Amino acid sequence: MDTLDCSCRGPLLLHEANMVIDSLKRDIRRLTNDLVRKDTLISVYSSTLRAQAQSRIDMSFQAKFPEEPASTSQPACSTPQQSQPWTEVVARRQRGVLRKFSPPPFNLSNRYSVLADSNVADPAHAIPLPPQHRSAEQSRPTAPPPKPPAPRRVARERPRHPPSSTRPVAVLVGSSMVRHVTLPRSETWCLPGARVQDVQTRVPEVVEQHPTASTIVVHVGSNDIRLQQSEKLKSDFTSLIQTILATGKKCIVSGPIPSVCFSDMQFSRVRQLHAWLVGHCSRERVPFVDNFGSFWRRRSLFARDGRHLNRAGASLLASNLELALEAHHTPR
Repeated sequence: MDTLDCSCRGPLLLHEANMVIDSLKRDIRRLTNDLVRKDTLISVYSSTLRAQAQSRIDMSFQAKFPEEPASTSQPACSTPQQSQPWTEVVARRQRGVLRKFSPPPFNLSNRYSVLADSNVADPAHAIPLPPQHRSAEQSRPTAPPPKPPAPRRVARERPRHPPSSTRPVAVLVGSSMVRHVTLPRSETWCLPGARVQDVQTRVPEVVEQHPTASTIVVHVGSNDIRLQQSEKLKSDFTSLIQTILATGKKCIVSGPIPSVCFSDMQFSRVRQLHAWLVGHCSRERVPFVDNFGSFWRRRSLFARDGRHLNRAGASLLASNLELALEAHHTPR
């Protein structure tokens, strides 16, 4: 009887233990996100205080040592003006005599006016110059106008998993970071090397090919960090979100992932982009997936190159995105 009782309670105890473990994982993830958010606020406040202190030091220094006004002096010019008389100093054994006289007029006419284009009455009767007397600008061939840069076209990578038999209700579009990410009843568009503008140009194509999808999840921005153009990156994200919302679809922004091979400057730019996206998505009422705390300093989630995710990292990113889809009532 006791053996039967233990065999019945075994699955129940295992289920309760799994529930406790899931609850602990959620608490750990929440606490980690809180720590990262507080660390971001501390860094922002410290930089603001440092800038204010530097401005106060500069103001006190200027008040203590004011700049002297620059002395006004006549500009030096090698060409004499005819309106001012010249003065000649004659040195003799007796007292010097100052004589004032006007300079002789200079003839400033062009001696080569015959070669000017304005003096040629008829261009047909103009005498061509020999090649040795032609200027470099006349003999130099005119360069064609520069061609405008061709628009970037990032090809979609072939899906590595079989397409879903049912119609997708969500589409995940991103760079090579989403190569191994699969979501239930969703389609993944992997665009290797894609930037924010590249994803924006593919939004109409995504909407046309997947009319049943009600949500578009975007994960992009790692390739834009290398360009070191923070303001342009913010403007591109704003345009991307507005483009998706204009199609009538829901938009979910997946936050940047801090790669373990980033330099100090790249890590600082990723953290600044993360903090800006949190505030911008909150103002626009767009769901934001916080991936910073989940991948920070976790080398086991990245591939050998240190930039892309391995299978474990892709599984963690997929779980974060799946929780965001369930939280915002995406139809399944």
